[in-house]
Amino acid sequence: MSESPEHSVRLDYAEGSASITLLWEPMPDNCVLETKFSSTGAILDQQLVRLSSSTLKGMVDTFMEQHSLEPRETVFEEPRLEAACPSCGSHDIVRYIKAAKGSKSVPVMPMYACRNCGAKSYYLTDEYLKKLVRQNPGLFEGKDLGELDKNEERFIKELREYIARVFASKKILSARP
Repeated sequence: MSESPEHSVRLDYAEGSASITLLWEPMPDNCVLETKFSSTGAILDQQLVRLSSSTLKGMVDTFMEQHSLEPRETVFEEPRLEAACPSCGSHDIVRYIKAAKGSKSVPVMPMYACRNCGAKSYYLTDEYLKKLVRQNPGLFEGKDLGELDKNEERFIKELREYIARVFASKKILSARP
């Protein structure tokens, strides 16, 4: 467990056989961005949580109690995606929310910016895409949801192709690990 100078809290732990990083970042309007990363730095889930009666420290403590985790203090390091910039090949890409310092908006799509050439990119895991679809059924027509229930893998593959076309039209490419 570690804390940044901006009071973000990072927790590294094992979930089954997987190494997971959780990051809680203070956001404007009494909110916290909670992001779950894989061992390669890919975003597996993220949600913006409004703090009503709790604090960031309280959220972290509750999570650790629920999962029976004992903290061991370490030096804070920003989670990094182990991927190359699709434009220049540099391995110096950061989450877009970090590149656009002071931004109040949190992109739903995991966006990145290259510190070397400035290019924007995205990297979307199937796990995160499936969660987005399941958490937002109102964005899809009934026949689409039927297709999702019938063959989830095919539906996700088709949705991923649509996403790639939309971002390619904006000259935003997918980062490759």
